[in-house]
Amino acid sequence: EKFALTAGFSAYEDLSKQNSDRYQYVLPYFDFYKSFFDNNNFASFDFISQGDNILKDTNSLRSRMINNLNIQSYDYYSKIGIKNNFNYYLKNTISSGKKNTEYDSSPHLKFMNIFELVSSYPLISVNENFVNYLNPKVSLRINPSDMKGYKDENRRINNDNIFNINRLGLIDTLESGENLTLGLEYKKEKINDINKYFELKIGTVLRKELNENIPINSTIDKKNSNYFGKVVNNLNNNISINYEFSLNHNLDEIQYNSLGTSISKNNFITTFNYIEENGVIGSTNILENVTTFNFDEQNFITFRTRNNREIDLTEYYDLIYEYKNDCLVAGLKYNKTYYKDRDLEPTEDFMFSIKLIPLTAVEQKFVN
Repeated sequence: EKFALTAGFSAYEDLSKQNSDRYQYVLPYFDFYKSFFDNNNFASFDFISQGDNILKDTNSLRSRMINNLNIQSYDYYSKIGIKNNFNYYLKNTISSGKKNTEYDSSPHLKFMNIFELVSSYPLISVNENFVNYLNPKVSLRINPSDMKGYKDENRRINNDNIFNINRLGLIDTLESGENLTLGLEYKKEKINDINKYFELKIGTVLRKELNENIPINSTIDKKNSNYFGKVVNNLNNNISINYEFSLNHNLDEIQYNSLGTSISKNNFITTFNYIEENGVIGSTNILENVTTFNFDEQNFITFRTRNNREIDLTEYYDLIYEYKNDCLVAGLKYNKTYYKDRDLEPTEDFMFSIKLIPLTAVEQKFVN
């Protein structure tokens, strides 16, 4: 009731490496969470600590602990209905290494922090058939400390993560500098059926100066990032359509397209997704399908496939059967891969897996 702690260890063997470098040991790892001052009326105080000790490539060792203190104010409304939040995020990293490319043997201690002001103006309009929501939103962030260099990492920003404080998914650093995140959300919902709705989101990031430590393909390293958009249309309980895009700030190139459709009927669900990447975001043209049939609440069969339209080749087929209950997940998986890491040699795998929740997982692969 007072805190949450997850800890453990794991070991991996990579059969593609030399005998001496095949093994990686994570001993131990931990995640710790505790909330403070729960009875106050102005803010939440959360402490999160993560750490691991990793030995790999025979004698390369990395030890790391990351501590976070997140202070997030409760909602404050002005007289005209503007909602405001004042947040402060403090991150402390402690790290060292031995024969490691990232860290040397001397302990490294670093503090980083972000001040954030979030304001939004939620509006609502109701008529006989529909409820309309409109919510313009802005986030001002100031980080006077430095950040680690991650410009070559692969990170994608979209409307689901653009307002997250860790939108780049980097646990050991915080975005440096000053930036302004702007967003607009609109939703039209049927009064007597909340499963019928239309939703539109759009957002962008403005930065005081170029930040060369932020991943390039996120586009938020620039003074003017791309415009990120999302459209969702739930036609009824059985059919939904969603579309995501990323448009460069000059409004002359769509650098990301994702069009998805989900169709469900009773125990049958099938999803089609088309993805296209251009420019700094990437170079991809993919069509994929996932189809699932639920025999009952415990037995599932799933088929997955993906076609790479850029090279006109099907990448893989997966056929998976799973049995699930409260403490066990057991499955059989057949996989045929036609294309992987520039290797055009097709491979076939048959795999049996069993997972005991929350203790461990075991997988046995039979390769053809």
